[in-house]
Amino acid sequence: MKQNFKLLIIAIVAVSTGCSDYLDTLPGDKYDDASVWGNAVYTEQFVFNIYQGIPYPYQWYMSGALVDEQVPNQVDGIVTRVTESNLTPDDLGAFADNWGACMQGWWWNDAYTKIRACNKFFEKVEQVPFPNQEKKEQLIAEVHFLRAYFYYVLMAQYGGVILLDKPVEMGDNYNIPRSSFEETINFIVDDLDAAINSEVLATQTDKTRATTGAALALKSRVLLYAASDMHHDLSWAGSYDHLELIGYPNSTVALRRSLYEGAKRAAELCMDQGYSLYNVNADKAKNFSDLFLQMSSTEQIFITKYDKLNWSYWATDWPAWITGPPSFGGYALNTVTANLANAFENSDGTPFDWEAQRWDPYSGRDPRFEASILHNYSQWYAWGYENWIDIASPWGADYVTLEKQGTGYFMKKFISPLENNWYYGTPQPQPYIQIRYAEVLLNYAEACLALEEEVSARSTMNDIRERAGMPEIPASESGAALLERYRNERRVELAFEGHRFFDVRRWLIAPEAYVPAKGVNFDYSEYKEIVVDPNRKWNNSHYLIPIQRTEMNKNTALIQNPHYK
Repeated sequence: MKQNFKLLIIAIVAVSTGCSDYLDTLPGDKYDDASVWGNAVYTEQFVFNIYQGIPYPYQWYMSGALVDEQVPNQVDGIVTRVTESNLTPDDLGAFADNWGACMQGWWWNDAYTKIRACNKFFEKVEQVPFPNQEKKEQLIAEVHFLRAYFYYVLMAQYGGVILLDKPVEMGDNYNIPRSSFEETINFIVDDLDAAINSEVLATQTDKTRATTGAALALKSRVLLYAASDMHHDLSWAGSYDHLELIGYPNSTVALRRSLYEGAKRAAELCMDQGYSLYNVNADKAKNFSDLFLQMSSTEQIFITKYDKLNWSYWATDWPAWITGPPSFGGYALNTVTANLANAFENSDGTPFDWEAQRWDPYSGRDPRFEASILHNYSQWYAWGYENWIDIASPWGADYVTLEKQGTGYFMKKFISPLENNWYYGTPQPQPYIQIRYAEVLLNYAEACLALEEEVSARSTMNDIRERAGMPEIPASESGAALLERYRNERRVELAFEGHRFFDVRRWLIAPEAYVPAKGVNFDYSEYKEIVVDPNRKWNNSHYLIPIQRTEMNKNTALIQNPHYK
């Protein structure tokens, strides 16, 4: 994950070659307490293993394929169970162990495995012979952040979940009920506050580990989720008898306002930590592309470094190989929907209109469009030819045919054409940004809108738009129009970064997102929009994920989510 941890791993292996076996122990097994908790180095390695559970974004199917951002060219139940609203407790598609590893790290068992490790750490930490008190306090604060992170992962999918502050051991009572949604939010916030209040994290600069800024950013996200429509307007749950598990059944204006105020305050405090938007290149499309290709920048808040040392199979070259254009060495597995492409405004701030602009749809668009999506006649670097060429090359019919796979749009975001020689070459060294400053600004703006502080919201949105090379939102835009502009701004700024799936749910706009997925064809005379996946549809049950049948059978105290049997 990072260099100092690599050195730590090497040191541990040199001392004891069998160490990783017990460091990866699953719930219910026993740790070698004397080895792990009797050595501060091993204890830190134990914490490092918890970090490795942070969800990895680049899987065979990306999370964007589960919503209206992408369409996979390979069709099976992993994705279609979600996009066609066919999840059941017996088949969770992407949300349980699957061969494509889609949503790995989000799975119920994955999250609880890491939560158990956090609780084991808290149980044993007092007996570890740390070299100094500062190291002890640092790891305690980091593990509070990590436990909060994994409970956020569960909350976002299931609502209220089983809250554990100690490890469950063999012989313990496994029939533990779910806590209410409110209790779950409070538990997460308490853990994050413990990290935020740590003096040690306030001076920590390693962004691959928990910092004060990361804890504040996550707190703003969690409270924003808690304040959102989905958890207050519970009519989507029908006649469900346990509304306390999915939201606030006795919600009041004052309660909701306090949640938005908490989200706003956490974002404000994070904004005071010295982060800033990456804005160094006058070419705004290149600037936005380069943001994700930096080893370090002031926009990064919490990052994960993937490389072939720590992740022999998954690494940052994976999206180029899996999502790249086929005639440039990629599989084009997760192609980009026209639904998302059309959401990018024109460069003058007006909405894109396909019918009016279909003869020249890619000129004069939001620079983030060019930075995020490869389209017909985009320039891309072709290995072997060692130069830049058009995606739809006039060299022959083979190229034209290949580029018509899927939607006709390909993901460009995150991918370096110059450093990446696909899977068999040198992997990209850039880290993945788990949390970045632009999200915090958007969280702040959303909270301000809910609190009717439109001037602050508009100003913050304009900061992001200025970096993107887009005109300011006019002062005359307010109310529902400004909220819609915000939601679209969040959609295009954070595309493919794992937010859209949850945003459409918490805003209760999922029926607008789960519509037929579109693409585009070009035959050298005109562009035509096509329907690529006509089967996408919405069922209100899918606002939350069902708890897997095997978990329900193991724990008879569990109550299932609405609309599932």
